[in-house]
Amino acid sequence: MEKILLVSANFIKNVSNISDNISGKLIEPAIWEAQSEGLRGVLGDALVNRLEELVDTGDIDREGFEMYKQLLTKCQYFLAYTAISNICMLTSVKIDNAGLEQVSDEHMEPLDMDDSFRLQSFYQKKADYLCHQLQNYVLNNKEAYPELRECDCRMMKANLFSAATTGLWLGGRRGRIIDNGCCYRRYRK
Repeated sequence: MEKILLVSANFIKNVSNISDNISGKLIEPAIWEAQSEGLRGVLGDALVNRLEELVDTGDIDREGFEMYKQLLTKCQYFLAYTAISNICMLTSVKIDNAGLEQVSDEHMEPLDMDDSFRLQSFYQKKADYLCHQLQNYVLNNKEAYPELRECDCRMMKANLFSAATTGLWLGGRRGRIIDNGCCYRRYRK
């Protein structure tokens, strides 16, 4: 199966301070991860699949698909900064037979890991902001995207209300899960 990327390495280089000579071996997996995990988590499988189909066939530039073209543009900025956040770690550490190694060059000194994490956090905050903008755009124009209404329990659904990346549990129902034979129910003690 051929991977269809919704953003190019050149686009990311044009909107950021990433070096023009960064290896495609590093940037393309970061883009794919941002698209297959990050964007799918926001827009859901059906809408991302539709965008990929339109990009693959070239129909995205045809008349009648202007709303998808606008959505794609918003997605590209989100994908760019999410990919950059991923690249921060990919370029800092190399996994080798000898274990984890910090990447360095003869004429350059690599950032220490704390600075790398700070830089990754900086780009992730930009990606979170762009995610929020993307979600607001889709919410304001949801009638234009029938894919948001597709209902298949095997597909990831759109998440248009949470744009923050955090490892913290921010609330919701708590309780033990009981299997009563046909479904799970929650109850509180």
